[in-house]
Amino acid sequence: MSGDLTTEARDWLTAYAPAPHPDLGRSGVVCPYMVKALRRDYVHMVEFDAAEGDEALMALARELLGELRERAEGVGSDRIYLVNMVVPYGLPADELKAMVGRVHAALKPEWVEAGYMLGDFWPEHETIGLHNDDFRPFTSPLPLLGMRHIVPADLFFFVKHERVPADRLWCLRVFRNIFEGQLNDYWTEQLEAAEADVLHELRELESAAA
Repeated sequence: MSGDLTTEARDWLTAYAPAPHPDLGRSGVVCPYMVKALRRDYVHMVEFDAAEGDEALMALARELLGELRERAEGVGSDRIYLVNMVVPYGLPADELKAMVGRVHAALKPEWVEAGYMLGDFWPEHETIGLHNDDFRPFTSPLPLLGMRHIVPADLFFFVKHERVPADRLWCLRVFRNIFEGQLNDYWTEQLEAAEADVLHELRELESAAA
């Protein structure tokens, strides 16, 4: 691979994530954390030959997670700005998209439990935004697999995007364990409200099934 796709991915990320967007649904930039990540050169992009298959991509992702943890030890509180992005190539675009989707689904629970977010990006991504259902935050010009440290604001991703109540409850409990003793009053209240909502939803489902 010539590196052209990696350049395209970095150019997109640099133009998109640390900038406002008319469909975002709130003021500010798409991803506030990416401003410092890019400014301090904390974004690490790695190419991957998709012809090697899903297992090879999962192995690379785990290797990069280990590398991310090592990098985190040397930057202290800046660890939340460390980002790894995998740029797969070598297959038709629809196959690359499917591969990223499969690997993301397979590894996501492992990443969350480890205290990291795993993101899937591709053209015309269907996932809606947190503040505007017409916004598609994970749409990128080419399929990508990204990873970074979990931050308190990720609570809203779990609340809105985990549509299966049992999965949402699991994510919230892991989130609570990760941030035990670290959340301020605002995030504590948000977490407690989210837990109460999902427990209520689960009780209603149990009653309907009885």
